[in-house]
Formats: sequence, structure tokens, C-alpha cells
Amino acid sequence: MLLEVRVQNHDLVDFFVSVCFNYFYRMQIRKGNLAQLRQELIQLGQVPRDDLAVFLSDHPLVRGTVYTLRRKCSKPSCRCAQGERHASVVLTANIKGKTRLWTIAQDRVEELRERTEAHRQFRKARAAFLKQCAQRQSAMLRLIDAIGKGRTRQP
Repeated sequence: MLLEVRVQNHDLVDFFVSVCFNYFYRMQIRKGNLAQLRQELIQLGQVPRDDLAVFLSDHPLVRGTVYTLRRKCSKPSCRCAQGERHASVVLTANIKGKTRLWTIAQDRVEELRERTEAHRQFRKARAAFLKQCAQRQSAMLRLIDAIGKGRTRQP
């Protein structure tokens, strides 16, 4: 029977399978897929302008968080001794490893809230963009390798 052929040298079989796979893979690429691979590579290299809009804006950003701080003073006759604490709006940020706290004037509270939120959105967009870039780079490298294999000829 033809299926009962026994192979003594497994390295020879592995080599033969490898040669067949490479031959069929290259033939598939040569049949017109190179142009398609090149087009995909070009498309992956282009970054949509919408993805960059957050980074191209010139609105100022402020690192930190704006919140209402409630504290108790040390005067025994003050209203805070009965539980009603003193409230002040503050901006807190970590600068060079130290947490800093600034009291904010009432007329600047909304402006600073918007700027700190814009900073958070900027950082979130940056993380998403870096993730997209890593995925795009991985896909581009696969395409470049496929193009290289398609263009490589045996001597």
C-alpha cells in the first residue's frame, strides 16, 4: 500500500514540508497579492486626522484634580465643631513626586475644572493612540515581512 511508506530520516521530511510550504506561500503572494500587500501597508502608515485632533488643539491643559475640600478648624466655638465643616475648592497635583494643593478663587473654578478634564481626556487619547500605533506597527511589520518573502527569489 502507498500509505505505508516509512521514512527513516525525519529531518528530510521536515525539510520537504518546509520547502513545499514556502513554495506554495510564495506562489500565492506572487499571483498579484504583492500590490495588495503594498496598498495595505500604505493605508496602515496613514494616520487619520481625527485621531490627532486632541493633540493638535492649542487649548491649555492643567494637570491635577479640582475638588471641594472640607476641613475642621481648631476653634471650639466655630460651626465646624458641631459638624458643619469649612469648604474650599482646591486644585491638587503631583509634581516631582510630591502632592501639591492650591486654593482656587471662585471665579476660576469652572475654568480649571474644564482644563483638568481636558488634561484627563488628552492622557486617555494618548494611551489609546499608543495602543493603536502598536497594533498598526505590528500589522505593518507582518506586511513588510510578507512583501519581503514575496520578492525574495531562490538562487
